[in-house]
Amino acid sequence: MSNKIESGPFDDPSNPFQDPSITSALNSSRMVSNHEEIEDVQDEDVPLNDFNATSFHHVSDNRDPFSNNSQSTLPATTPNISALSPDFAAREEALRQKERELADRERDLEARQRATNNNTRPVNNFPPCFPIMYLDIVSEIPTQHQRTVMWLYREWLLFLVTLMMNFFACLWVLFSHPPSVTSAPTDMGIALTELFTHTLASFFLWYRPIYNAYMKENSLYYYFFFIFNGFHILYTFYMAVGIPSTGGAGLILLVTLFSDHYIGPGILTLISSICWLTMGVLAIILFKKTYNHYKAAGHTFNEAKNEAYSHMGRSTVVRDAAVNAAWNSATSTRR
Repeated sequence: MSNKIESGPFDDPSNPFQDPSITSALNSSRMVSNHEEIEDVQDEDVPLNDFNATSFHHVSDNRDPFSNNSQSTLPATTPNISALSPDFAAREEALRQKERELADRERDLEARQRATNNNTRPVNNFPPCFPIMYLDIVSEIPTQHQRTVMWLYREWLLFLVTLMMNFFACLWVLFSHPPSVTSAPTDMGIALTELFTHTLASFFLWYRPIYNAYMKENSLYYYFFFIFNGFHILYTFYMAVGIPSTGGAGLILLVTLFSDHYIGPGILTLISSICWLTMGVLAIILFKKTYNHYKAAGHTFNEAKNEAYSHMGRSTVVRDAAVNAAWNSATSTRR
């Protein structure tokens, strides 16, 4: 490219921009600026599909994000329980146990509420041979007391078994005719009577009251149990002694039979004596456990007395007797 400036017929010699030195300087500066613009455009002209210079790269992954296998590659965020404090597992187990107990209580309350709302009376189921009442420890007794009531029921069943063993031992002694046992007929008659009378008395005097006591948390029922079950414990050890003419196949009769070499009735008397002693120890343990619960629940004698008054007030027999007594008193006063 030539920098020579040709003069034209219309050039004005007096125009300073037509001076050759000035014109050449302007042309050279214009060329430099055009060259810099071309270089800038070349630097900025980058293809849009060229990502090699960037930090991004394509990842080929054909896995299903919703499949079970894909979840196994996720980083585990659950903390390691073994790395926590050693008391964590024990506390967690205690909380779960409390949750289970609360759930059981809630189910019991819901079942009782449904029974109350439906006003349906359960079908009698006890005794199985001739049902006259309804007994169900699981549905009627609170969960925390079901084990104790079940053991009290087993105590009553053991008492029945003991009375039967006592009767059969006395019956065998009667048929054996040992010379040193002169009270065999009396013992057999008393044992037969106790088999029927003490079965009913023990059920209605101490088992049924303690069943109602744990079910309703009623102080009066607890006092019934303490009184009559206390007599029951004394009677148990009294029969275990085996005093003649008392109907008890106990230790005294046991020693007499083995001394006379009556092995058969002696073995049956030994079993009867073990039953008496076992039931007495079990009765003491359950009596103490029930008494501890009675004290821990805050029951008092005054509470039991007030409950007795309220029961007497609701009883139609007591009300009728009181009305008749008042009427008779008023009539005798008028006369």
